[in-house]
Amino acid sequence: MTVKQLKSHIQENGIHIAKGQSSSLKLKKQIVDFIWSYQSENNGDDGSIGNPHNGRINGEVNGKANGKADDRGSETVNGDELNGKAAEIATPTALPPTKKKGKINKRTVSGTGMPPLPTTSIDSETPYVLTPKDRIVLDVLNRYPPLHESIVNACADSDEIGDLPIEEITTENIEQCDLMALNYVKPTGIGEEDIRHAYHPMIANVSQSDMDVVFVGTASCTPGVTRGVSCTAIRLNWRSGKVNDRDDKKQQTRGEKRKSGSYVEERGPTGGTWIFDCGESTQLSIQRTSSIKPGKISKIFITHCHGDHSFGLPGLLCLMGTDRDRDAPPVEIYAPEGLRMWLRAAIRYSVSRVVPPYRVHELMDVPMAPEWEQGHRRNGRYYFQLKRDVDVRGGNGGGEGKGKKQRTRWGMQGLAGEDPLSWISRAPMLNLEASKDFGEIEGGRDIYPKYDHPQSSDCGAPIWEVEDEDDVTVRAAPMSHGVPCVGYVIRESDRPGRLRPEAVLPVIERNREGLKEKGVRNPMKVMAMVKNLPEGGSYEFPDGTLLRQDDVVEPMRRGRKVVVCGDTADCRALEGLAQDADVLVHEATNTFLPGVDKDGSVRAVTRDAKIHGHSTPFMAGDFAKRINAKKLVLNHFSARYKGDQSIESMTIMTRMERQAMKASGLSEDSVAAAWDFMVLPVARND
Repeated sequence: MTVKQLKSHIQENGIHIAKGQSSSLKLKKQIVDFIWSYQSENNGDDGSIGNPHNGRINGEVNGKANGKADDRGSETVNGDELNGKAAEIATPTALPPTKKKGKINKRTVSGTGMPPLPTTSIDSETPYVLTPKDRIVLDVLNRYPPLHESIVNACADSDEIGDLPIEEITTENIEQCDLMALNYVKPTGIGEEDIRHAYHPMIANVSQSDMDVVFVGTASCTPGVTRGVSCTAIRLNWRSGKVNDRDDKKQQTRGEKRKSGSYVEERGPTGGTWIFDCGESTQLSIQRTSSIKPGKISKIFITHCHGDHSFGLPGLLCLMGTDRDRDAPPVEIYAPEGLRMWLRAAIRYSVSRVVPPYRVHELMDVPMAPEWEQGHRRNGRYYFQLKRDVDVRGGNGGGEGKGKKQRTRWGMQGLAGEDPLSWISRAPMLNLEASKDFGEIEGGRDIYPKYDHPQSSDCGAPIWEVEDEDDVTVRAAPMSHGVPCVGYVIRESDRPGRLRPEAVLPVIERNREGLKEKGVRNPMKVMAMVKNLPEGGSYEFPDGTLLRQDDVVEPMRRGRKVVVCGDTADCRALEGLAQDADVLVHEATNTFLPGVDKDGSVRAVTRDAKIHGHSTPFMAGDFAKRINAKKLVLNHFSARYKGDQSIESMTIMTRMERQAMKASGLSEDSVAAAWDFMVLPVARND
């Protein structure tokens, strides 16, 4: 029965609701418990039900509860017959055995002296109407067959029982299963053994790539049993040889993968694993997955100073020091200013000589977003000002408005020196020099922002050119958060286009003898010569044929782009840099879920998220739409959102994915709520 049908049952049977009690009768379970309690209290001494309408209505209820309607329709049922039926139902010994393999059970209440409520609608001709929650649960069960099978087995073994055969949970029988209360076996695999890794639409049909994103920790605030705190890794697999982890250690060719589908990096100084944020207990999380080798981490990027993004850094460095070659290059660390001295003090205080050689590059002068103002106490704490976050076309920030935000342009507020007591202001005054004995070596840079950068957004925010390498560049822009915070954009360099062999081979065959006469022993090598011609270049064959590079070589292939946002209430400063991202990793700390959250609304939760410098799935989806992202991955979830493989958790995360899908316009295979140790291959732009 639905909530609406249960309330109609109360009205039709004249069940009295005390003043003020109706506010507590919102959920289906609350209404059912109330009706049972009412009927129990109104039972007579002789077993009759003390309701003025007991003849007709309770006769209907009893008849339908036993799976058969009274053949006299709406006529009054004889009192003796009714009492006999009620007593028969209330007698435990009269119930047949309830545990039957492969059966679903109807709700029964034995030994209470009251008849059970009907498990179908009061009007037997009215079919059960699926609730939105039922539909999501069915979708989750259909998506994850191992979970579905586990729940079906639990239904078959349940002791609450009835007599409906079941082989799967469907629209026909879901109303008789209280799935959230079942004692079923939850899948517990991690990494590639996690059922989501095999069945989630974003990953299920994706082939392995030489670049992937590993979500080591996906929670906010503090680590929990089912989620670690913020840590995301990007593996640039083309930078390392791939070796099999079996005893023979045979070298694998690029693109070859293990049977499990993962790459295993060889030890050495050429590792291409980059870490973004390093919250508390990251070193433990990394040891739980084979996807990340501590000795292969070459760069660490920190978005901001909050502990759930930085507390794990000293511990991770110690772990890396025990699993790193002595001749490996130093670990490069990037973060907003202040981290260099903080890390130096933490390592020196703990006498951690095991850390590997490292150097810190600081992003200087990270400003606060203009919607954040310092409190009246001038103690360095900033507060989000809703008055500066106005949607001029009436949007409410919850994914429903289409207006454009009207805000003050980015300025220079929040810089070191404004608060003389802040760590950023005081750190340079500390008399603590770098020491090789504690890992730190020379070469750390101070990276200053550019306000006139060609990729700056129209909000006036600056951009930091963090790293430039031959094959990858890293840029950063400020986020809207309660402390100086940045988001990073990792872009692979464009790659040469493919040679069109059908345009070259006939010419080579025609000129084979002539090429040999000119000293080209292997004419097929001419193909490489043609492909490597500079843009606009040409090659002339012995017969006079002239092949131009742009005629036989496809255009340059765009490099991949991954965007990793820090904590933020607004990513607008990243818009220019992040356009056409292949993967957007965006926080979604909180949201409003009807049926799960008793009070509130999308608007209220969005407002609260912004005040704390965070986002909702709707906000993440909106930004993904603005930058035309191909894939959106949500992370940084509140502790209230578990990360295990239970039906409860995966139903909630699926609902959050659908909120982001609604705001972004992306399909289900392009949006995911991340779980710990999720590995997402980033396909090439071919």
